[in-house]
Amino acid sequence: MKNTNIGVANLIVSNKLKNSYFDSKLINESKKMAFDFFDVIKNSPILKLEFKIFDNIENKHINNDLIATRYIDSNIKLFEVYTIDEIENECSKLNRFINENVVDFNDVEQKKIKLYTAIDNLIRESLTDYLTVDVDTIHESFEIILNHIKTVNTSLTINEDVDHDVDDTVIEIAVNKFNEKYSSLSEDDRHLIKQLIDTTNVDKKSILETYKIESIEMLNNANNENFNEKINAAIKKINEISYAEDTVIDNIIDLQELKKGRL
Repeated sequence: MKNTNIGVANLIVSNKLKNSYFDSKLINESKKMAFDFFDVIKNSPILKLEFKIFDNIENKHINNDLIATRYIDSNIKLFEVYTIDEIENECSKLNRFINENVVDFNDVEQKKIKLYTAIDNLIRESLTDYLTVDVDTIHESFEIILNHIKTVNTSLTINEDVDHDVDDTVIEIAVNKFNEKYSSLSEDDRHLIKQLIDTTNVDKKSILETYKIESIEMLNNANNENFNEKINAAIKKINEISYAEDTVIDNIIDLQELKKGRL
């Protein structure tokens, strides 16, 4: 089963990128795949729009049926300037990234794929000639999307605190932070990577505060008279660290390195 839509492609690329940091042999391959994927999107107005629409619908929650229906319609109508052929031509560029059998995915990922398929079907059927349009597919797809938007499902949707730009936190971490320096990862390192990839900015702030407390406690317990001045300076520096979205990952990684005696 091969679903050629941007939601499934993004899910596969993101999974490969995250999983590669637990198998150093796959890091370079997954980095290239991610860069190629986002390069294809950035150079295609249709795929950029599709990425935005999939993201809008996946991460929206509206209780009211009427408002939710209008929201879905407003997003789908954005494709009216394109033809089915134009959309299919651009989506065909995603084929090389969809190289896995989605039936092997876990339950959460299957729910995502069900939603992505419904969005894709609704877009395509909304542009299909009235003589060949599949009304049942439109109805079933719309119902899936509407139920998703009306349901608060934290295991499927992404917290609104997360930045949903194409160059998202996952890519930033993967490409810029955990490079060859971390080719040999301990279990603590692996756990931290998964935390940084899968958590929201609010969670990252909490992780930062926890690492600050643990690092200061470790330094206070050092009790080394020969290094008291350096220890006090380090504690002062840690206390001065405050949460900032653009530095929180670096700060957490530095504190992790300090705790493990690598700084």
